[in-house]
Amino acid sequence: MPSQWRQYGRNGLRLDHEPWLEHMLRRPPYDRPAPGFRRRHDRLVGRWAGATGPGRVTVVVVDDRDRDAPMRTFEALPVLPHGLPRPVPETANRSLTLAETEMPRNLDKEFRGNGLPEELYSKPVRHGAIAHMRNACGPTPRDVRIRTPRWTPEAAAGIGAEAAARTGSTGVRILGDPASPSRAPASGGPADAPRLAPEAAARALFGTLTTAAATNGAGKGRTVHRTSSKELVKVLGHRCPERLRLR
Repeated sequence: MPSQWRQYGRNGLRLDHEPWLEHMLRRPPYDRPAPGFRRRHDRLVGRWAGATGPGRVTVVVVDDRDRDAPMRTFEALPVLPHGLPRPVPETANRSLTLAETEMPRNLDKEFRGNGLPEELYSKPVRHGAIAHMRNACGPTPRDVRIRTPRWTPEAAAGIGAEAAARTGSTGVRILGDPASPSRAPASGGPADAPRLAPEAAARALFGTLTTAAATNGAGKGRTVHRTSSKELVKVLGHRCPERLRLR
């Protein structure tokens, strides 16, 4: 649940963690603010099974207690050579701390409250500040992680059990323990006040500046794949009539 809240927050969700949990777990029909959250995974499995047949679909169950299990599982499949999947550094795609999550979420509130255009926010913050902060530095023992209220694990485990049952009913091959999504982990209790490390703040600001510079064409010229479609169309709109006139 904290991971999903972080992901929605990176994409513009402005609700605090506990109100979001209330909407997702205690307020049916659960269609706001994240439609499809409760049925996302088993619906995905159902679409693949319907398109290819259940005999050609394999579902791998992920268990946070054994983080190397997915690599060993895929390595055991006949499609991958031995030793191909390898661990990545801990900072790669790591989870954000509470402060690292709250910083862009509150920035998004200010941004939208002042009516600024979406494109001004998306690249510098989502693809600049957040990405650079997450990949360039790791959390310290002093950083506060996101914790869930005591009532949350049991409710979330119920969603996991329903998803596992629906997935099993499709007839697909399942590797791993299908009961693991329905096991309620221990709750974290009340969260401490978030603290953003100065290094993380500096990395976020640096990522914002470098992305903004690249977007605005500062320094070296940009390659085509780093230029938006809107900008490319604008350039073509200027160049094509001039070329035709010269010819």
